[in-house]
Amino acid sequence: MERLSTQELDLVFKALADPLRRKLLSLLSDQQYFCKTTQDALQGICVHDLSQYLSVPQSTVSRHLAILSRAGLVTHSRWRTWHYYGVDAMRIHDAINWLQTVSQYLAPNARSVDLPADWLLESVQNQSDVREDLS
Repeated sequence: MERLSTQELDLVFKALADPLRRKLLSLLSDQQYFCKTTQDALQGICVHDLSQYLSVPQSTVSRHLAILSRAGLVTHSRWRTWHYYGVDAMRIHDAINWLQTVSQYLAPNARSVDLPADWLLESVQNQSDVREDLS
């Protein structure tokens, strides 16, 4: 596996720092999605539906998706005029691996937080909490 550069890691962690972008990643982490308009099974969610779920303008969703895309955290596909997004798990795993590597070098007396090893992945995939937050 290739190591991320400092600039790439900076983009990932800056993207993850925003609560709305974390909510977007949670919504996008579904493996299968059904379009609200046509009920077709899709491999991503369109910007229109994301803006409805989050109750924010499409321009806001698009701006945040662009940041997530630059960080390599989302995939993008286009069908006609519709743009569909999904999660690119590789960068998330890269960030988790970087955090695990750093944690190996902590001094034995360093303060630590008792979190499960896959806490970042769980936070991205925990859609039920996000959907409750949105209501």
